[in-house]
Amino acid sequence: MKLKNILLILLVIASIVLIAGFFVMSPTYISSNNDVKHYEDNDISFDLPSTWTVSDYDNALLTPFLGSSPSTITVAPNSDNEYSYYNGSVDELSNGTVLNTSTTNATDVVIVQTEISRMDEISDNYTLEEAYKSDSIYGVMGGTSSFELVNSTSTQINGMNAYQFVYTVSYTTYQDTWIEYNGHYYRILNHAPTSVYDTAESQFNVILNSFQVK
Repeated sequence: MKLKNILLILLVIASIVLIAGFFVMSPTYISSNNDVKHYEDNDISFDLPSTWTVSDYDNALLTPFLGSSPSTITVAPNSDNEYSYYNGSVDELSNGTVLNTSTTNATDVVIVQTEISRMDEISDNYTLEEAYKSDSIYGVMGGTSSFELVNSTSTQINGMNAYQFVYTVSYTTYQDTWIEYNGHYYRILNHAPTSVYDTAESQFNVILNSFQVK
């Protein structure tokens, strides 16, 4: 009986060691370097502001189960309150006493984020110069007065051919950059409400200007 108990204890210890080793040996996708973080997977790498995160990939409990070559990732501020229409103190926003009260509304906290996608082709056979038209939002809003193409520019992102489009849809501004490299397309879609876009643009550019493909 004692031998059985000892074997059971050893089995539990071995299981704990194996589970701990599984998490310790799992890849680390995000590192910190003073004012910026750095994200890197098997295909791409880029910097991001220190107060931002890559959805799920900043969670040590989830990273062992995530793909090392994701087709799409989302980058956004850690806090929903980083951008707000409210002019009071950040503390008031953070403690939940201001949001969605009679003096404010649901848009006091706004959505600012970056979506990075990798694809083999641009849908509907669009060229790089008109890639923004492949988005479903253009299909719905492109022919209405709510859609305005502000500018489109041929550019280079760290030596890679790219086209950047800036357009507004209702009250949101999009910075939509398409990169063509080594037979693949990479899309970096930044968006924010137009009222805070100028503030968010410098954060978007941290990601865009450091973007690398392996």
